Order: sequence, then C-alpha cells, then structure tokens
Amino acid sequence: MYFDQTEFGKRLHDIRVLRGLTQEALAEKVSVEKQHISRMERGVNACSIDLLVELSCVLGVSTDYLLTGKDSQREKIKNILMDIIGKLMELLKML
Repeated sequence: MYFDQTEFGKRLHDIRVLRGLTQEALAEKVSVEKQHISRMERGVNACSIDLLVELSCVLGVSTDYLLTGKDSQREKIKNILMDIIGKLMELLKML
C-alpha cells in the first residue's frame, strides 16, 4: 500500500467540511497558512508528521484514517463485536 496524496486531500477536505470548519479556521487551529490547507486538499502538497498529528487531533480522527481511509480503532471495535455476536449465537443454540 502506497500513500495517495490525492486521496489524503479528499479525506482531509471531507472531514473538515463535516466538522463545519473553513480552510481558514482549520489553518488557524493548526498554525499554517490557508493556502497550505488548500494545497493539501487538492493533493498538491503533503504535510509533515507533526502537522498530520495536529490535524488528526483537531479533526477528531485517527492518523490512520487521514493516511489510508481506514480507522484501526473502528476495525478493532468491529472485530470485538463480531466475536460477541458469535458467542451470542452459540449461547442461543444451547437454549
């Protein structure tokens, strides 16, 4: 799996809009220029690791989500729930 800068930009844009932030507001919160946010969203520029962490904190998403579109915490929860469902099905059979 390779880092796709364009997809990263789309995810950044979508989550920013979902959170009700303008590019200017997000830029202010993470101490960068609005143009940098714009270039990242268009897939023109990447960001530093420090900025990635800051963006994930401000936007309330994992760095995994911003980088890959997958949220490892969500996958863990999904696996736990599937295990619970399996155990409940086994208990149901015993009734």
